[in-house]
Amino acid sequence: MNLLSGKRPNILLLYTDQQRLDSLSAYGVSPISTKHIDALAAGGVKFEKCFVQNPVCAPSRMSFLTGRYCSSIGVGTNGLEFPQDSCIPVNRILKDYGYETAQIGKLHFQPHAKRDARDIYPNYGFDRFIVSDEPGCYDDAYTKWVEMNNPEELSGVRTSLPPAAYHYHKPEYSTTPRNTHEPYVFSADGSFSHSAFVASETCRFLRERQTNTPFFAIAGFYAPHPPINPPKQYIDQVDIDKIKLPIKTEMSEIMPELRDITDEEWKKIIQYYLALVLHVDDCIGEIINTLKEIDALKDTLIIFTADHGEYLGDYGKIQKGMPGYDCITNIPMILHYPEKIQPNKTIKCLVEAIDIVPTILDYCGIQTPPFVQGASLRRLVEGKINRHKNVVLIENFVPNGLKETTVRTEQFMYYCNSNGQELLFDLLKDPQELHNVANQEHYQNQLADMRKRMIMKIQKAAYPNREIIAEY
Repeated sequence: MNLLSGKRPNILLLYTDQQRLDSLSAYGVSPISTKHIDALAAGGVKFEKCFVQNPVCAPSRMSFLTGRYCSSIGVGTNGLEFPQDSCIPVNRILKDYGYETAQIGKLHFQPHAKRDARDIYPNYGFDRFIVSDEPGCYDDAYTKWVEMNNPEELSGVRTSLPPAAYHYHKPEYSTTPRNTHEPYVFSADGSFSHSAFVASETCRFLRERQTNTPFFAIAGFYAPHPPINPPKQYIDQVDIDKIKLPIKTEMSEIMPELRDITDEEWKKIIQYYLALVLHVDDCIGEIINTLKEIDALKDTLIIFTADHGEYLGDYGKIQKGMPGYDCITNIPMILHYPEKIQPNKTIKCLVEAIDIVPTILDYCGIQTPPFVQGASLRRLVEGKINRHKNVVLIENFVPNGLKETTVRTEQFMYYCNSNGQELLFDLLKDPQELHNVANQEHYQNQLADMRKRMIMKIQKAAYPNREIIAEY
């Protein structure tokens, strides 16, 4: 008797932080050439309308890696721990099927401001767990890696603390700027950046792994999240004359610290941000080359994406947060798997970040647990369907504070918060989301429809976490 033996793919997640979709030339709108990421897109499928479920780091990552909405897992903002007693990340599911798992770089399943980075971090079921959620402000795996390889470079990689951490740590290492609008040149050699650390340790894992065992690995890049401090050689590769200025709107109040920034200063800020993207692209190239060296590229499902975007001056803002404009929530998503995915395909319909976990399980031949709220993208990728979702959900909620919800369809973006503020944008007429039409009389039917869609989406998202089944 012949026994069939389906070979499960390796899974490599290339996960960046605070990266805009328009920073990649694969999407046709960037002034730089991200050749390695572009090659993944050319050899696979890119999604033009993939939306994260939260516009800030930790809840977005927890949602993404569990396949559940934020209101389902109960985490809606930064500063909260991953609820491992009630949530199962995808690596734990894969572990039961023989996968060797690794997390390298940023994960952000723990709040770091109040924590000593030298403490042992819960490993959440990963076999190899090398975590560094910040680039240079703590004594952690990254700074020890620099010290081990060249202690003379250590002072050059140090950065200042996040604002919240000043309550708990002494600013003993650096007072360098941290914010998006405060760019500066990386002081150490570029080979000792946090991005280089993530690439180096990911390549080490790929070479040292058990060759007869499939792997699941996360390469958690911190860049292009601020501080905006790229190595100089990448700054020189960005043509500042091709940079577009931020979107301006009279509707949004400009953040006080941004009011005096000139157009030339904005061009420099964006230039440095894009330089960080170029550096990450080169680091991803190193990882891809290592996959080729170990003859694993054809057997690996590679996922490139980000946890959210960056305002970068749009709407008078920097960094991230609600109301969830496209520049923050519409993130790049690329799948590359030569064995199963046809090259050079673009998908333009709505998908959500929570759809990736069931997609991974689908390609791995593993059933999707009932707690996963996303839906596999495999049939969409293979051309068996051409529609996926009619509406996507973005949430942000603070314990005992403001609750904010955004729903987006192909035509409309609707936002509402617990104070009663509403926004409605007609994306067909106003793709840059500049004109709030929520109070216009001839949009009241559409406003009512989006309110209904929001309520229905929240019901499906939040209620599974609250249900108790009992006989009576």
